[in-house]
Amino acid sequence: MQPDQDTIRQIPLFSELTTEELRKFVQISQLKRFSKKETIFLEGAPYLGFYIILKGAVRIFKLTPDGRDITLQIVEPFNLVAEIPLFDGKTYDSNCEAIEETLLLFIPKEKFLNLFIKNPKISLKILQGFAKRLKQLTQQIETLTSKDVPQRLATYLVDEYAKQCQDKNKDEIILNISRTTLASYLGTVIETLSRALRKLQDDGLIEVKGRKIKILNLEKLKKLAQQK
Repeated sequence: MQPDQDTIRQIPLFSELTTEELRKFVQISQLKRFSKKETIFLEGAPYLGFYIILKGAVRIFKLTPDGRDITLQIVEPFNLVAEIPLFDGKTYDSNCEAIEETLLLFIPKEKFLNLFIKNPKISLKILQGFAKRLKQLTQQIETLTSKDVPQRLATYLVDEYAKQCQDKNKDEIILNISRTTLASYLGTVIETLSRALRKLQDDGLIEVKGRKIKILNLEKLKKLAQQK
C-alpha cells in the first residue's frame, strides 16, 4: 500500500520537499505493518532498502556466536532504519524486529538512489541523518564503556523523560520495552538491571510501578547520568 503525501510530509527528512518531489516519493515507497515481535529483516539477508518508522518502535540487534542477542538501538517514529548499507551494502548488517504494533515506510534502494542523485536537497538531508546516527552510536559506545550500570540506566531514563514527559507536564515514564531488552540495550543482564533499579529507587530518584517509572528527582538523576 502506498502512503499519501500528508503522511510523508510528517517525516523530517522530507518536510521541506515540494509537492512534486513528495509525489515522486509516494510513487516509490510502500507502507508496511508489523506485529509485535515480528521480524522486519535479518542480518545477512539481501539489502532491499531502508525503512522510516511512522508508528510504533523497532529493536536493532546482533546475535553472538553463543546465541545471545545484543540490542544496539531502539528506534522510534520518524527515524530511519537500515540506511547505513544504502550506498555500499549488499546485505543487512543487523537484525530488526518490531517491539509493538508498528507502521513502517519502506523505500527500495535502487529507486531511492535514482532520486537521491537528482535531488541535492535530499542528498544533504540524508547525509545529515547519517551524521546524527553516527553521533548517537558514538554516545552509546561512550556510555557503555565509561559508565557503570546505574549511570547507564540514569542516562536512559533522562532521555526517555525528555521524549515522554518534558512537554506534557508529566513525571512518569512508561517502559515500552521489556526489562530483558532494556538490560541488553544497556550492556548488562536483567539481574544487574534489577539491582540498579532498586538502587535508584532506594536513593529516592525514582519510583518503580511495573512498567511505569515515576521520576522523583530529575536533577539528581541528571547529575548521576553526567558523572564521569
